[in-house]
Parts: sequence; structure tokens; C-alpha cells
Amino acid sequence: MLGRTMQGLAITLCLCLTLVGTAAAEDTIGVLITGWGMPAGFNMEYASTNVLDRIGDRTEFEAQECKIGHVGEFPYQSHFNILPWALTFKTEGYEKYYDSYGIYSLESGVYVGLNPNVPSVMPEDIPDEVPITPLGEVTLRGVLQYPPDPRTGENYVDGYYRIGDYTNGFSNGVHDLTEDYPAVYLRYYGIMTGPTELPESAMPPECIQAMDSYTEELLYESFGDKIDVRFGSYTDIPGYSAHQRDVAREFAEEGFTRLLLARETTDNNNYANNFFTGNTVRESLCEAGVLDDVDIFQTRQVGRTPEFNTLNVMNLKRFIEAYPEGSTIAVIYVTRGLYWDKSEDGGAFGSAHPWSREVYHENAYLNYLSWKKAVIKAYGNRYNLVFTRGGAESDMLVDSLYSYGINERDELGDNFYTIREVMQAVKDDGIANMIIAPCHWQYDNVDTIFRMKDKNGIPLVAKEKLAAGNFDQRYCEDAEGNEVDCTAGDAVADISVASSYSHLPEEFATSYYVVLRGTLERFGLYPDDVWIIEEASEDITKESGGTVAVDQVFSFVNGARIEIPADPYPDRPESFTPETAIATNDPADTNECMWEDSVIHIGHQVFAPPMKSAVPVGPAVHMGPYRTFFNRDVTITIPYYSLFTFGMDVNVYVYNHVTEDWDKIDTATADNGLITFTTQVLGLFQAGIAM
Repeated sequence: MLGRTMQGLAITLCLCLTLVGTAAAEDTIGVLITGWGMPAGFNMEYASTNVLDRIGDRTEFEAQECKIGHVGEFPYQSHFNILPWALTFKTEGYEKYYDSYGIYSLESGVYVGLNPNVPSVMPEDIPDEVPITPLGEVTLRGVLQYPPDPRTGENYVDGYYRIGDYTNGFSNGVHDLTEDYPAVYLRYYGIMTGPTELPESAMPPECIQAMDSYTEELLYESFGDKIDVRFGSYTDIPGYSAHQRDVAREFAEEGFTRLLLARETTDNNNYANNFFTGNTVRESLCEAGVLDDVDIFQTRQVGRTPEFNTLNVMNLKRFIEAYPEGSTIAVIYVTRGLYWDKSEDGGAFGSAHPWSREVYHENAYLNYLSWKKAVIKAYGNRYNLVFTRGGAESDMLVDSLYSYGINERDELGDNFYTIREVMQAVKDDGIANMIIAPCHWQYDNVDTIFRMKDKNGIPLVAKEKLAAGNFDQRYCEDAEGNEVDCTAGDAVADISVASSYSHLPEEFATSYYVVLRGTLERFGLYPDDVWIIEEASEDITKESGGTVAVDQVFSFVNGARIEIPADPYPDRPESFTPETAIATNDPADTNECMWEDSVIHIGHQVFAPPMKSAVPVGPAVHMGPYRTFFNRDVTITIPYYSLFTFGMDVNVYVYNHVTEDWDKIDTATADNGLITFTTQVLGLFQAGIAM
């Protein structure tokens, strides 16, 4: 009897704890930080499954549930649909395009699959007509697919062979792409260097671990147990990292009903944020039967904030100041790039991904313009910095030294340029010094170390420098783009290639934190150490725009207001096709203003951070959600105390979490206790007088 009583008490206690845990989960916001999850060294699990995550799942039958955002027309319909269908999914009548060869190493007279799931093959079992090609000699349309290291001549796929081809196939039952990618990554990591032993080779690079750790620390310092921060990759490595879809499902199974999905990308794009993060997570929650029970907001961009601009100013310091003061320097901005001029036809050999509707191109360009102003403000009084071709005084995209790092020329529209094309324009203008600044990536990786340089004829950093964590370089070119000795008479260009943000992990994490904070604010959550009295709030739609204003005589921020323009082109980019898509060239004529409908609010922050280089003459006005982005200027008015100005010029400042000070905004005009300015990013604003 006593035993049954104790058993009953145990069951009751367990039930109570479960209910408490569920209630706590319902009150807590799950923060899921996503990303590529590329390891620091070669890892077979990552290399062989990463391509499958880039393909996604297919729609098996019409109107199939939980296939959220799938593109294309059934039966050729899938999550991404970015590669020719017959290559990505086994298709009746086109099987050879899915599996026509295998990749093997020759070990003791036996061909052993590079993919560990591939059975070994004896040479005598290979038909005579089937070609066996050393992987380093494999070509596609006459181009080597795994060429040697251009610095050392090393063949990183030495000892590996491709058995079979499209003409004389050797089907081994394994998807060809899942065999190709490990070989691709063998070459990538050979060029980049990196750890070769577990656990280091399966872990993120040290700089990413530091960024993640500091981001997590900042979030918990601000929000405590009101949030639960977890990390989920686009491709997981069993035992070392989790997949985002599994982490999202764990949140749901534990009773979380509010999720923040975040990407550290500096440029907002549909490919990463909508397809990779948003749709993947929503599919997982739908399959678990809980999607309708979970509220989701997304953090989509880090760029264009005071913090991110400061990060760039800091990152460029050693490259700009390596040249004598007064030097003329062309500063070339590099973003990664996505397709633009690409067919979106479906069918067995089509790829239906809607690249023409990609918002990346506009947002990356606007981030560049914000970066440009910050760099000019920081260094323009000591150097003649050039940001346009032909000496144009212009912010037009086609005039700018704004470039795409990864795309080939035939993948771009007429408004977009490769790095090499921009470098040539600088040479044509007779400018000898140029800095190439990669600003899309949060750290130095295969794109910045190898791919963008390989595609643009830029020499690679020596392996020993890379192994020591030194990613930048300085070299000279002749008029034809060949690397030459800088003291040679034919040297016409002195080129510095900056590193990304590997050496500034805390500053990047802070830039990430401020936009995460703003997304948490959309759930109604403010940092524990911030006291904000909300004074006005309105639902503002993307289509109509609107005004939020404080009209309360006794409010500290009476007169504060924000005016948000309506969507200038409500059908863009949603209606775009490859034939009708219009690239933004004029920053005053963007395709949209707001990114999405949102509750916009105005508040008074009590006990604002101190100003170090100005004297405050008005209340600190919180415009939120914090670090909300717009693609057109919004107009903001905040009050100040006229009696405290003593006739001096009044400026408006925005708080910067990296410098822990206030940045002056140059678009402000003050009149009779109110100061008005324009911005594309919300935050904490205050009027002040320069010291």
C-alpha cells in the first residue's frame, strides 16, 4: 500500500513538473540561430549531405501537405528547384543524369568509394567500355572540374577516380551529386587549409565559435530566462551540430509557441531567409502538426546599422592606413551575389527557383550605400577615397564600385558587375591604389579565401599565411591583370584585398545582437536593463505605410513621430519574371519600402546611455521595433528642449552599441523644439549639441 502511495506521489510530482515545464516553455521565446554550419576542416558527413540540403525535398503528389513554399509545377516541384531537375531527383527516362558514375580511390587494387555508403568495386567487374578517369583530369565542356592548387600545383584529389560517364555509365545506386561534393570539399579544404583531425575538423572555425558564444552571452545578459537560445545548421554533423529542422521540432515538442528564426547574413535575401530558414522550419513544424500553434518572426539582416558600419570602418582601418595620407584609393565593395539573369523554366532539365524575385540585389546595394557614407566619414578627410567609376558624383548602382564576388558575367544583369570588371574600370580611370573589401560574409571562408578570387583572377593567399589565420593580401598587377612585382615598370595597380570579419568576432556579434533584440521586441520583449515607456503604437502595413505620432501634452516625447512611405510598387518583386524584372539603380526609386507589415511604436527610454562627444538636450526616443529596416527613407521627428540649446546648433544622434556612444545623423533639421531627419534603420535617437 505504501509502495502504491509513493508511486502515486511520484506520478503526481512528475505530472506537476511537466505542466510547470510546459507553462515555462509557453512563456519563453525560442531563439533558433541558423547558418550554413560549415566545419573548420574536411568532414565527410557534411560534404556528402550538404548538397542534399541545397536540393531540399520534392513534392510527391499534388496538394501534398507541408510542402511549404515549393516552387515549380508538379511533377517537377520541390523546395529549392535551383539545379536541373534530372540531376537532383531520379526521373523516369533520365536516370543516367542522376546516377551515371561513381567516385572511388584505388586502394590495394580495389576501388573504394569516396562516399562511405558506396560498396567497393573490383577492377575486373568494370566493363571494358566504361572509362576510368583520374579525378584531376575530369572535365566539363573542356574545363577541369578539380584543377590543381594554382599556388603549389598540388592535386588534392590525387588517387581518386571517376568510373563511368554520361555516355558509358557505371551506375552504383548512389546519387552522383552526393559523390561529387566530397571531392569538391577535399579540394576546397586543401586550398583553404584547416584542421584534419576530430573533433576540431567537425567544429565551426574558432572565430565563428567566438561569435556564437558572444551573441548568446549578449542575449542572455539582456533577456535572461525569458528566452532560450539554440543553434541549428542548414547541414548538421552528427555528434557535433544539429539540423535547424530538428531544433525547431524540439522547441515545439517542449511546448514553445513563439520562435525567433535568425540568420547572420549581412544582406537580406529570399534564398537564405525564406527558403533555407523559414520554409524549412515551417515544413518541420507542419509535419509535427504544430505549425498553426507557433508564432514565428525572423531576423533577416545585419547590414546597414550603426554597429555594422562601425564594424566595417574598424575592419578597413589597417588597409586604408597602409597607404600614405592623401593617397587616392579606389574602394571596391564586394557582396557575394546571387543569380539574376537565369531561366526559371521547369521540366526535367529546368530549374524553377524564382531568382527574378530575389530581394538580395536591392538590399545589398542599400547596405553598400550606408557603408560608403560611414567609410567616407571615417577616412575621407585624410584620403581621397573613390567609390564611383569615371569620377561621377553619384549613388547610382551602375556608377558605383560595387561588385559581385561569386557570379559569372553570364549570371548577372547589365546593372551588376563582377570584381574583375570593377577592377578594370578603376584601372581605366588611371587609379593605381585599390582596396577590395568583402562585406557580405561574417568570416573568412571558402568564398572569400578561394572562390571569389578564383573567379576574378585574384591570386590566393599563401597556405602558410592562411594556416596562421592571416587572410588579407597586398600585391600588384599590370594592365592585363597579371600579378607582377610592385617595383616593376609594368605595375599599374597596387591592390589590397581585405579580410572579412574573422578578427572582429565580438563586434560582429554585437551587430547581430542588436537586430535579434529588435525581433524579440516584435514579441513584446525588451531587454531587462532597458526601461522604455511606450507612448504610441500603430499597425503599419507594407502596402499603405502610415504615421505613428505621440500627441500627449504630458509625455516626455510629445511631438515624436515617424512617417513611413507606402509601398511604391506593390507588385514588385512578387510579379517579376526574368523578362520583366527591374533592378534597382536609383536608391530613391527602390522596389519597396517596408519589408513586411509590422507594429511600429514610439517610446521614451528612461536612463539612456551617456553621450561621450555631445551634450543631450532632449529625451531619448525609442523608435521600434529596434533596428527595423526600410528600403526607403522614413522621416522621424523627435523633441528637444529649446531652452537648453543656448542658441547653439542642435543635432540628432543614434546610439551605437559597438562604440557605446552616439553617432551623429547628418540629415537633420531643427526648428522650435523639434528636430526632423531621415533614416532607413530604427533605434534609439536623441537630440544633442556637439562638445
